[in-house]
Amino acid sequence: MTWRAINSALRGKAPKVTYSAFSARWEKEPILKQLVDRFDGNGLQVKTAAKDQPEQGQKKTNAMGKMAKRATDKAFK
Repeated sequence: MTWRAINSALRGKAPKVTYSAFSARWEKEPILKQLVDRFDGNGLQVKTAAKDQPEQGQKKTNAMGKMAKRATDKAFK
């Protein structure tokens, strides 16, 4: 989840969340380490047992890779 998405979801309910603010709280609040798998300048990933699912209408990455390979194979024949 990007920082922009987080702030959009929390609009009006909590102060704006930034990487630096979250990083400071990460050290002070152990519960965050139980909830968040990792975070960086782009956003954070929540810990979950669910596997990543492609968004509705998108094919899995593996399928996209196969299609790209077929297309390049055809182009170079």
